[in-house]
Amino acid sequence: MLFRNRRCPNKPWDPNLLWSEIRRSWRYAADWVYRRLTARWRGLPQVYVAGVKRGGTSSLFRYLMEHPRARYPFRQRKEIKFYIYMYDLGLSWYRAYFPYRWELRTHFTVDATPSYLPHPFFPQRVMAATPHARIILLLRDPVQRTISHYFHNRRRGLEPLSLEEALDAEEERLAGEWERMHQDPCHSPWRYHRFGYVTESRYAEHLERLWQHVPREQTLVLRSEDLFEQPQATLDRIAAFLNIEPWQPQIRVYNRGEYTQPISDALRARLRAYFRPHNQRLYELLGRDMGWD
Repeated sequence: MLFRNRRCPNKPWDPNLLWSEIRRSWRYAADWVYRRLTARWRGLPQVYVAGVKRGGTSSLFRYLMEHPRARYPFRQRKEIKFYIYMYDLGLSWYRAYFPYRWELRTHFTVDATPSYLPHPFFPQRVMAATPHARIILLLRDPVQRTISHYFHNRRRGLEPLSLEEALDAEEERLAGEWERMHQDPCHSPWRYHRFGYVTESRYAEHLERLWQHVPREQTLVLRSEDLFEQPQATLDRIAAFLNIEPWQPQIRVYNRGEYTQPISDALRARLRAYFRPHNQRLYELLGRDMGWD
């Protein structure tokens, strides 16, 4: 659902100008006010890293920002989340994050928000705002992504349940969320993105929805494992896709996760069996085997 200038209740008019943010840094607050005032002359991202969560997007964002023609968003922010949480604030608010249009004639900027891919309205919204943008998708073995997503929540104190309990509770936790997101553009999808462990790992259904609105030639689907194991070769593919000069950033892993407890073979086998038909659907959609079975 597309909507413009619709104010959502119980949301700040500008989350970057809350008193807590101003007290944290007057300099950043003043810079943001200046950016809001000059937003009409600023551009929008030409590149999105739209997924997936726990798939290496932090590393890819940093690598992209080391390209000589890359320009950071405001405060070097990775996840702006405009199309899923801030869309009611309007494009003027979004533009304030990015460089001036004249600078983006020769350079590029990036919005790397891995929660974009599974959101139902991202495809329509991104095409309405930036119809010629390029979208990069890093897809990780869904078993590994699901487990990593869970432990990421545990480290942040967002998940009280064990992994097996969380998987069993997912359907109940997300009951009605998809319908509410479709019916109410102001409904916050935080529950869907926080607890959608297997939901976010069913890549085929998200790609099918994306390609209903985004031309396939404007998307690049990569395996996260290739970025982890062959980073330079993967970056060369990205350079060709974006039509930018090949570059060699400092290769390191950003936002590495850790498992705080062992995962049983039985639970891994359960997840592997669950994802097998979803993976096969993805392989047919892509025309290639991702090697996760």
